[in-house]
Amino acid sequence: MSSYKQIWSTPKLYGVGHFTEFNLYKEALLIAKSKGFIDQALLVSEIPQRVKGLILVDSISKTVYADLIRELIHYGFIKRESKNDLYWITDDGLDYLDLCSSNKEKAMEKLLDQMQSVFVTPAWFINRLWELNRKGQGQIVIPLPLKKPLTSRKWSDNTWTTELEEVSLSTIRLVQKKIPGSFPYDEQCWIRDLSEEFLRLGSQSPKINNPEIPNDEVNYSQRNRLSLAMKTIAVKKFFSRCNPNSGEMEFPNKRSDMTHRSFMVWCPRLENFNLICYTDYHPDIPGRILYPISSFKDECPSDDFSCKRFITDLEGRCLYVHTPKWESIKKIFIDTLIEVYQIYYNKQTIIYISLQDIRDEVCRLLRISPFLFEKYLQITYEMSVRHEINYSISLETDIRLDMKVQLNRRGVYLNGIMYSLIAIKPL
Repeated sequence: MSSYKQIWSTPKLYGVGHFTEFNLYKEALLIAKSKGFIDQALLVSEIPQRVKGLILVDSISKTVYADLIRELIHYGFIKRESKNDLYWITDDGLDYLDLCSSNKEKAMEKLLDQMQSVFVTPAWFINRLWELNRKGQGQIVIPLPLKKPLTSRKWSDNTWTTELEEVSLSTIRLVQKKIPGSFPYDEQCWIRDLSEEFLRLGSQSPKINNPEIPNDEVNYSQRNRLSLAMKTIAVKKFFSRCNPNSGEMEFPNKRSDMTHRSFMVWCPRLENFNLICYTDYHPDIPGRILYPISSFKDECPSDDFSCKRFITDLEGRCLYVHTPKWESIKKIFIDTLIEVYQIYYNKQTIIYISLQDIRDEVCRLLRISPFLFEKYLQITYEMSVRHEINYSISLETDIRLDMKVQLNRRGVYLNGIMYSLIAIKPL
């Protein structure tokens, strides 16, 4: 049985805002500074024009504006000065704005410090990853069904079949074979929990545009329902407030388990802070691969780590982020870049390979951030131009193919230009 033991501090705010673009904080504060105040209506009218150039911001719901104001209040960047729901920027908010212009790295640290203080999630999330798969350096997989044929069914046909069970077992067995330890979930418990969630989803009324259509005439995709069920129960298992290893509650009862929706917010937020990495596009793994590039240590392991002293675990150890210097990673970075490119080339037999795919795998193998990948790819590219390595590297920008997929992924930028394709040839 689970025992109750509050070991992580109580969050000041329950429920993260469902947005991942940090520029929203800055834009809201700029409006508050220029207009003298902000409220939800002003943000609704001003922000869309300000962020329309951000490729990852398609549309912003009204609830996001409320979440944005709520988070800015808890960060101490704005405060309410009247009973009319008007908010003024604080000195801390002005300091953050100044840092956004003068020192982006310190601005990110200030934001991370506030986010940790308010939500507690960053430190807890990283610690949980390491607890789930310590031998695998915290790497886990949130699976999706293998690409096997699954026909559509009538909404009323809400049954768990042998076919669904076989696909579900084959999926996690493949994941465990490719990345041992990345799915710490007992097979029998997995099928039990998955089938229950699948049937629960089917017991709900279908979401259709025409309410006059009877439920019996509505079809549903088995694959889509199975995918949602897999993501939902895997996130609930791995990121529950109940530690899956010890069985102890790590937060007060008031804090609910992390939902899949919140998980999808925290992954890009923590990646933006260069604390974790993830990818949904590995060619051999059905689902999301997720791993930390930071860990809690008693002391600095080497010069290849940078310390976040304001983030500590339950034992008071500071968080160290893997930030290897070019001199120490030069050879292995170049070798890994070429090796990964060759693997993808052999599979696809085309010269130009997705740079995002190459980035994701190099980062995973070397446990470095996308930011460092861009920095060191730039150096490697310049070395190839000067013939300092025995390879020619070509970079191209072409997002015409799979444009929607490409735009929903983090781009690869060199000197402010986004590139999407890479070719490497031996000289």
